[in-house]
This record gives sequence, C-alpha cells and structure tokens, in this order.
Amino acid sequence: MKINGMRPSEKNKRGNIVTARIVPLLLLGIIGYSSYVVTKKICLDYLIHPQPSLFVRHQTGTAIAILTIYYLLLLIALTCLTRLIQTVTTNPGLVPRGAQYFIEKERTRQQNSSRPSHKEEALEHESTEGYTPRRLRQKHDSGYPAQNFWHKDIFICGWDGRPPFCSTCYNYKPDRAHHCSELGRCVLKMDHFCPWVGGIVSETSFKYFIQFTFWAALFCLHTLVFVSYYFAQRRQRESGGFFNVHWILVLIFAGLFFIFSAGMCGSSLQFAFLNSSTIENFTRKTKVWYLAVYVPKTVMDGYQSSGRSNWRLISYPRPASEQFELLEQNGARLSDGERTMTTSQGVEPSAPQAAYDPQRSQFPPHPAIAREGMSSSTEQQQGAASSLSSTPTAVPSQQEARTFVILETPPGANPFDIGPLGNFKEVMGYTVFDWLFPLRASPLVDHIDPRSMYRMGPVVDRLIRQAGISDPTNPSEGTDRAWYPDTNRKPESEMEDGNENEKDKEGNKSRTGRHKRKSKRRRRRSTATHEEEEEDIRTTGDGEQAESR
Repeated sequence: MKINGMRPSEKNKRGNIVTARIVPLLLLGIIGYSSYVVTKKICLDYLIHPQPSLFVRHQTGTAIAILTIYYLLLLIALTCLTRLIQTVTTNPGLVPRGAQYFIEKERTRQQNSSRPSHKEEALEHESTEGYTPRRLRQKHDSGYPAQNFWHKDIFICGWDGRPPFCSTCYNYKPDRAHHCSELGRCVLKMDHFCPWVGGIVSETSFKYFIQFTFWAALFCLHTLVFVSYYFAQRRQRESGGFFNVHWILVLIFAGLFFIFSAGMCGSSLQFAFLNSSTIENFTRKTKVWYLAVYVPKTVMDGYQSSGRSNWRLISYPRPASEQFELLEQNGARLSDGERTMTTSQGVEPSAPQAAYDPQRSQFPPHPAIAREGMSSSTEQQQGAASSLSSTPTAVPSQQEARTFVILETPPGANPFDIGPLGNFKEVMGYTVFDWLFPLRASPLVDHIDPRSMYRMGPVVDRLIRQAGISDPTNPSEGTDRAWYPDTNRKPESEMEDGNENEKDKEGNKSRTGRHKRKSKRRRRRSTATHEEEEEDIRTTGDGEQAESR
C-alpha cells in the first residue's frame, strides 16, 4: 500500500498511529538517559566523589536522599505508565460493531477483488476502518451490548428519542461514546487520542492517565529542582564557569515534561471534577442533553386517563421493518433477501394503551432487536450478549414493550454531574489509596446498574419531578428506586418534610437534653440520700452494740 495514494486526512491518521507506537519508546529512552545522568554525573561524580580541583566536600547523605526520592517517584510513575499502556492496548473500551458492518465489509471486499484495477477505491474503503489491533478486532465485537440501550431506565438520546447511530460501525452509540477516527471504532466515554501513551484515553484508562501525569509531574519537578540547584552551585564555584551538555539536557527534559505533564494533569483533574471529557468540554456550557426516561405502566395509565398531552413518548423495541430505513440512511446497501429475512425475524410490539400507539409515533425509524421467529444462532448471540452485560437485576422480557418520555436539560446543564467530590470518586475510586495508585479499575467501567449506564445527577431528578413522573397510588415506584440514581437519596417530599420539621426536631433535642440533665441530678441526689441513710443506719447499729456491751 503506497502512502502517496492516500488522502491528506489518511496521511494524518496513519501518522498519528505510527507516532503512538514510537513515542512511548522515545519517552522510555529519555527516562533512561536522565537516570544515567542523575546517578553517574551528578550524584556519583559530583556529590559522592567530587574532583579535588572543585574543593567540594563529600555529600554522600544528600546523594542517597536524592536518589531515593528520585527512583521512588520514578518507580511509581513507571507503574502508572505500564498500567496505562496495558489498558490502552488490551482494553481501550471499544463498542462492538453492528452486524451490517461485516456484511458491508465483505461485500466491498468481493467487489474490489473482482476489480483489481481500482486500487484507490479499495484504499478509500479501507481508510474508514482506522487501525484496530488484530487481537482486539473480534474480542471487542462481543463486548458491551450497545443494542440493549432500552433495557436501562434512563439513556441519552436525540430529540426524537433515538440514540446516536454510527454510520461507520453500523451500531448505536452508548451514552457518552464517540467514534475515534484513528481506531475506526466507537469508544466508551472517549477523551482524546494520546500518542504519548500509545493510543486512546477513554473510560477504562482515564484514571490511570491522571495518575501517570500526576506522578510524572512530581518526578520532573523533583529532578528540575535539585539539578538546577547544583548546576547553579557549580557555575558559582568554578572560575571559568560550568557548562556540561548532560546537565543541560536533563534540565531541558525535566522542565519541558514538567510543564506538559502538570498541564495535562490539571486539565484532566478539571474534567474529573466536572464529570466531563475533552470532547464534551467543547460544548459544555451550551449543550442540551436529551434523555429517554422509562415510564412505568401505572404512571402511563394515570397520564392517559388525565387527558394530558405534554409528554413526548416513544416505545421500544421498535418494529423490525424500521431497521431498513435507518441502515440505508447511513449508507448500507440492503438486498431483497436481507429485507425479507429481517422482516420475518421481527414482530411489532404491542402498544401500552390505545391512547398511545408507538407504531404511529411521529419519531423517525429505529432498528429493532429480533424477537419471535429468530434463528437459533441469533438466540445464542443474544444470550451471549446478555451474559456479558452481567446485570444482576432482571432485564425486560423478550415481549415486553417499554415506553419512555423524552426530557431535555437546560443549556449547559450536565445530567451526569453529582457534585465535585462525587464526580472525582466516580473516576478515581472511593479511597485515597485508589486515588494515588493504579491497582483498581475506575468505577466508570461498571455498567451493571439497570437504571442508567452512568450515574445520573440532580439535574435528572429535577427534570423527572418537573415532568410529573410519579405514581400517586404507589409513591415509592415513581420516586425512590425507580428514578433516583442514588438509592440512599430520599424523595423530595420527604426532604421538604424534613426541612419543615427541622426546628421541631431541634426543639425536641433541646428538651430531651434538659430532661436528661434533670434526671441525672435527681439520680445524684437520690444516691447521696441513700448513702446518708445507710451511714446513719451503720452509726445507729454501732451505738446499740456499744450500749449492749
């Protein structure tokens, strides 16, 4: 394959991939060279065994302290880097491709093999795939079941209630997922493509990226401080001035990498506290999020009987026939045989009530998940996908239709924001040990909660209350477990009642305190009286015994 035949965007993509393979090796080389200079040129040749002409006393203790701190910080930084590179290369958080992707790929391969003269056309198709390591191409195609988004009680969607659809991977994008052009794949909570760590930084590696940049910044700062100090000391003591290439190169490397790593650590920590990412930050202050929120049947019955019509509703699963339109809109070429096969596999879900027919909804088509009449192989594939999700709670049954109301946030409101400390813990873990060392994976990778893929914040609670999604006959269904991401969070009504009775509780506490103090005084007085009576009895008894004698 000739690079000259590539388009400019393809050259940049290939260049990024090659850079991501070379830069980590270059980084390790710089670390090795700097360690040699610090150990040999500075600590051994200048601090421990200085030349007699320098008139410098031995500083063995200082050298040992410098080397101990230096290699301790280096060890922690390299541990974080190793864990980061290992995660980036083996578990980058790829979303499985849809089945239509492999159909289109095979069709294009057959067409190109029958027309060998069209090399540019073959190259153009191949360029859309990006670079995915061979060992990950099949492994991650059986990973997170993106098509089961409607099994969650809340998911991110568009205005029409449909999640974003990737025209390259032919599959839905899960919440906060984005397509990476360098990999040619959709990535869960993609942050950025970083050649310094060899690949994509996503939800699986964002924690390790923060830890690596933090420890790397401390390591570079330590190196920069003591090398600068002794470099200035030698220039003052030596009459002809001091100039050493090794010392100067270490100063340059330490200064540049400190600025780079500290800046990356600071920006990444900002995103962690805001529960955002590099991509989401571009529109963080203006973005409007659309959320599909599951409506229980009892709530839906009450909504229909009330005669209201202010909800925008959609039902899942969508009819199988709607799959064609969406796939064709995204470039798929469907044959008549594929249309017949897909139609025979799908069944239309029953409407929740006659007042609302999901088949006559105003929303655009949605790909459907095959239901009755599916082949045994399809059943096995869905069973495998269900087992991979490892959700401990029950998922919707095959025939169950779920109705969702579509809500939208105000511009700039983040539905995932649960407070700075909560956001930080969702990325880094729940203990200080997890914050500092890369031993446990980030809590972000846990998607087993049946309510939502990621934990939702107060913005979603407020939208649900404003929409009036609550069951008057069963308040617990619409306010406690069904909606709030935090199961320990109380419903708003209970919180308001608590606020109204706060003064009464304080008054009760004060009265209780006074009562306890009075009781203690009474007990002390009764105890003292009892002791006096016993003393009198003993005294009287002694007197009587003396008189009898």
